[in-house]
Amino acid sequence: MIAILKSIYPYLFLFFCFVLPLDKYATSVPNIVLIALVVIFPFVVRKENFKILLKREVIIFSAFILVVFFNSLLFHDFERDLTILKKIMASLLLIVLAIPLERTENLKKTVIISVLICIAISLYHLYFFYMREGEFNFAYGGEINEVLIIDRLYLGFLCVISVISSIGLIGNKYNEYNKWYFANIVLCSGFVLLISSRVAILLLILLFFLKIFYSKKKKEYVFFFLGIIGLMVVAFMLNKNLSERFFYTHSAQQEKGYIELFKKMEPRVIIWQCNYNIAKEENFALTGMGFYETKDRLVECYSETVTPNRRKNYFMESRFNSHNQFMDLVLSSGILATLLFSLIFISFFLKKWNYFFATALILALVSFASIESFFHRQLGAYYFGIVLIFLLMESKDSIHQNDKAIKDK
Repeated sequence: MIAILKSIYPYLFLFFCFVLPLDKYATSVPNIVLIALVVIFPFVVRKENFKILLKREVIIFSAFILVVFFNSLLFHDFERDLTILKKIMASLLLIVLAIPLERTENLKKTVIISVLICIAISLYHLYFFYMREGEFNFAYGGEINEVLIIDRLYLGFLCVISVISSIGLIGNKYNEYNKWYFANIVLCSGFVLLISSRVAILLLILLFFLKIFYSKKKKEYVFFFLGIIGLMVVAFMLNKNLSERFFYTHSAQQEKGYIELFKKMEPRVIIWQCNYNIAKEENFALTGMGFYETKDRLVECYSETVTPNRRKNYFMESRFNSHNQFMDLVLSSGILATLLFSLIFISFFLKKWNYFFATALILALVSFASIESFFHRQLGAYYFGIVLIFLLMESKDSIHQNDKAIKDK
């Protein structure tokens, strides 16, 4: 019986990760699978598997959770904050459940396939939307998020993780599947251009150049990634949503400079200004105000600063969170929690900066955390856990031993 459970467990874990972005169509499935994983875990885990939980980054993450938990329990509205606390603790639970896995290659492949399914479903909906409306008008507004399987920001981020996983699986050795990984890179790149996911586009450009720096076979990657850049240039020429998203060409106030248009058109500018205003006015440095109290204060700020009334009502009804995970933690849980959270990335970077796969994941996650409070979303918390699993278990994957930086040649 134990042998059967050990053979089933890895596939069950991979299925859980596969179905996470598909929650829209399988609402209860992740919870059911998670319960099954928790039940089976004691029968498949070995004593030596727990060594990974003694790694510095896991200890820091655990300390971070304890600080956030006791801050909420002692100083905040614990019942309201419990929703966010559960999401944060779920990411640590996912790391614990992953320790029986021997390697992460199959997890990378699972992420790739899961994202491909998300792209296929989204393209299906996009086709019928185009047939109905006669155009793609996705520069602004909520239409795009109604059509896509998950929000544009998150789907773009998942595409970036899929591309990084593909590059990590390609490595520096010949593999008969490399052509499919290259095809996935092109498909994900083309898709983020189609949906005009700005953060994903900028991250992909940065990661492509970073890969050239890390690679021994620079010529091969230079030509390939020049082709990707060429694809992006063509996309900017053909897809008006891209130019509108990046350069605000749809604005009626074209006489204004780019910085002025950026400040006027970007909701995050208002949100981050409110973050700053609250941070200046409140004395909360050690313990923070709590996650939902922070949202309440932000809504108050929107009511006082946002104009015109139509936009103000939109901000207040949406109850936008801090849209920056670092700032959200400063306001909600205080300086100590924020330092511990930041220390996770610093520790990983100092240990693994000479490997492209790890560096790319850290860069992607830090960039995403800079523009999104992902612990407010279950998917965001789980994918934070998945990225940490990749970083923690990377040393088990010999494929990365051939992906060192130039200094180690």
